[in-house]
Amino acid sequence: MENKKVKVSALNLVPQFQGETTIDAINRAVELGKILENLDYHRYWVAEHHNFRGVVSSATALLIQHILSNTKRIKVGAGGVMLPNHSPLQVAETYGTLETLYPHRVDLGVGRAPGTDGETARLIYRQHYADIHHFMTDILQLERYFGSEEEQGTVIANPGINTNVPIIILGSSTSSAYIAAELGLPYSFATHFAPAMCEEALEIYKKHFKPSKYLKEPYFILGVLAHGADTDEEAQKLYTVAQQGSIRILRDEKGLYPLADENFEENLNLSSAEKIFLKSRMGINLMGAKETMAKTWKEIKKKFNPDEIIAVSYMPKIEQLEKSYKILKEVIEDNKEEKL
Repeated sequence: MENKKVKVSALNLVPQFQGETTIDAINRAVELGKILENLDYHRYWVAEHHNFRGVVSSATALLIQHILSNTKRIKVGAGGVMLPNHSPLQVAETYGTLETLYPHRVDLGVGRAPGTDGETARLIYRQHYADIHHFMTDILQLERYFGSEEEQGTVIANPGINTNVPIIILGSSTSSAYIAAELGLPYSFATHFAPAMCEEALEIYKKHFKPSKYLKEPYFILGVLAHGADTDEEAQKLYTVAQQGSIRILRDEKGLYPLADENFEENLNLSSAEKIFLKSRMGINLMGAKETMAKTWKEIKKKFNPDEIIAVSYMPKIEQLEKSYKILKEVIEDNKEEKL
């Protein structure tokens, strides 16, 4: 297997934990941006979710601008903009403006899921949110709006023209892999919450990839959960936050993100089906002390050989996040020279 340096990035849903205010969650997101910049992370993405009491990333572009204004170098972008909720023109104007204000620091991950439930999706903006053909058309429009003067039509995005904001296709199924391959764009798979189809999607992406003016060869970003700590036991305890969050989503329960609870299975009275769900359906997780995480990473790298990983961590304390992302960065960089 080829030996290459894997870029390390972070994704933030901007969770709000029990006992916190909304501004606490936003302030933590900004502080994390500063930490990631100091750790030389490649990029920092903010998600888009709606009608989710425990997540405050509904106005993604505003959070991105706030983080950009409080950092100096790190690329900050959307992970991603859910295109069914927005018109391509509005997206191009917004991210074209951000790129104008913060040159070469903005990128745009785009997905075709609504990022919410069906009722909320209908209230937000548009129809056809599951239509793959509309998704591809929207991406082509974005490319034109961000392109040169010669590429423009009668309607333009200004700012937008000549900003060339990088577009990355997000996905959790095989259909997105075909689109990323057809358009010759980078592809990010959500293995942090939907790992089942990743291998098949990656194979499709690489097999059908068509070189473009954006990429000469495939570029694959692997989404992972990351829970690093001084000990495996501490990391496992931190991981219970994500596990509880998944159970609450499964049960359609509203509320803020729970805190770590080693006895959550008993306290939440998990059914047998829910316990099986946690064992089989949770995403790829780089968890543990540095040595343990390194062993897991070696297996993941051998299996997927990503160009970049983008990690999400659910931790209420900024010190916990800093330690976890520091361990993750060290693991990926220490491993880059190892022959697999």
